[in-house]
Amino acid sequence: MSLQTLDKQAGGAAVLTKASAPRSNALTDFDMCVALAERAIDSQLYYAWMAWKRRKSFGEKITIKKVKRDGKLVDSKYGLSDVVLAPLTISLNVPGGRLGQVRVTLGLVSGTVDYYDEVSDCPASFAFAKQDDWSVSFIVDLGKDPIDLDALAAIDPDTHQTAKDVITSSGLPDAVFSIEYLFMDLTKVDLLLEGDKDVHIPDAVPDSARTKALSCLNLMLQGDLGKFMLGTVVRRNNQQAVPTFALTDFIFDVHANPQAPYASTLSYLCMLAHHALPDNIDAARLKLQGDWVDPAKLDGKDGLVAGVMAIGRNVFLDKYLIAWFSRLIGREPNAGDLAWTYGGGGVNRWNSSDIIDREWEKSVDWTITLAAQPGTNQIAISGRVSSHAYMDGYTLGAHWHTEDIHIEGYQDISGVIELQAQGIGVDFQLVPKLSYHFGAPQVTQDSIDGGAKVLTAFEKAFTGDSTADKLLNLQAETIQRISASIDEVFKSFSVTMAQHAFIPPGGGAFTFQNPSFSPAGDLTFDVIYKAP
Repeated sequence: MSLQTLDKQAGGAAVLTKASAPRSNALTDFDMCVALAERAIDSQLYYAWMAWKRRKSFGEKITIKKVKRDGKLVDSKYGLSDVVLAPLTISLNVPGGRLGQVRVTLGLVSGTVDYYDEVSDCPASFAFAKQDDWSVSFIVDLGKDPIDLDALAAIDPDTHQTAKDVITSSGLPDAVFSIEYLFMDLTKVDLLLEGDKDVHIPDAVPDSARTKALSCLNLMLQGDLGKFMLGTVVRRNNQQAVPTFALTDFIFDVHANPQAPYASTLSYLCMLAHHALPDNIDAARLKLQGDWVDPAKLDGKDGLVAGVMAIGRNVFLDKYLIAWFSRLIGREPNAGDLAWTYGGGGVNRWNSSDIIDREWEKSVDWTITLAAQPGTNQIAISGRVSSHAYMDGYTLGAHWHTEDIHIEGYQDISGVIELQAQGIGVDFQLVPKLSYHFGAPQVTQDSIDGGAKVLTAFEKAFTGDSTADKLLNLQAETIQRISASIDEVFKSFSVTMAQHAFIPPGGGAFTFQNPSFSPAGDLTFDVIYKAP
């Protein structure tokens, strides 16, 4: 028998109210966010740069001696020789930039520029070293494109292998997955034109050497580097039914932190289980103006993380845990800020008569509250099951009150669900550790008037060696049903990412640790970058 059935017999009811509005940086329009900090992206770009050089068969030193003639690259005796290039770095703070623009810096550590000196009208060379601090920076647009496994293998074999493993481990056919990659579009960069760029080459360098160096870098940026990968997403497509936490669509967003630039974030704003993206995507982005990452967690003061993942309250709590619990318990809750309270019960009355007219009454009422605890990984359980049993006796005819027994009491429930993150990448899962108990029965009224005959009649109706036992027996079925509902939900649920993946460039993996509820009720995790 369900709690709903028990309550229908007793006549109880519950009322649904709306939850209060979420606070700043709440995922009200998106289901999930993975926000990666600028510092972490630079770490990933280092490995992506090393992987790119391996694919291009470049050593530590690169020589670029090409020119374009009739739209084709041909060899030249002028250009950059034995250049050591630093890995690309990124800045997510672009004052006045368009949405989705970032600043990229390429450092030239050492090398030689072979050029034709227009002043002396003869070939010349100019060598530079690390202390000369050569670099170029420029603003580029971010973009995302669909890609298949074969094309991905040509761009980044390590990412291809990870994506392939995700699809294979799911046990599903390739056709149910989509792959998209996020990139910096370097194809439109022209270091020789005026614009949003910063060329840091000392003034003492001859103009002809400067121009030749920049033209060679243009060839590399527009050609070999091209659309430089920032990350890859494997997700389920929209052609089949999917699990609750399967990623089915996403957009990206850049959030600057002028006070702590290294804590600026590049975010994947995601939709799960075929939920549609917001109608006004830009307006939805603008709602997320808070900083996702605490700078103290990036510089080692309070830890060392790559970013934050957040699963929206609307998905994890409202549509998943609370909805599941509501179905089992057979009613909707009264919803507060981050608490959901269920309740029910009622009163049964009947009469009996022998030499005494007796009026009987018993009730069992219950409440249970689930409350997410901001700043922790816990959902608190609290509640109470209370009951009473009354018997009042009257003489036949005259209806004089001659006897009564009244007992009342309750049992409190208390406990906690602790959410624990386990596994890396597709092996990640969120599992609950459940601990709760019902306290000892508390007797709040225990009165008798009328002697032994009264007690004998009462004990036939309400069994138990003591008043506490009688109350416990009255409450037993309700307690059993509440326990069964709690156990079924919180001992069996798990959140996995087995059917989607966020893959950093150049290999490596993300893992998610330290789950914690935000003030708005979103479930957040520290993102840890595991380098290849």
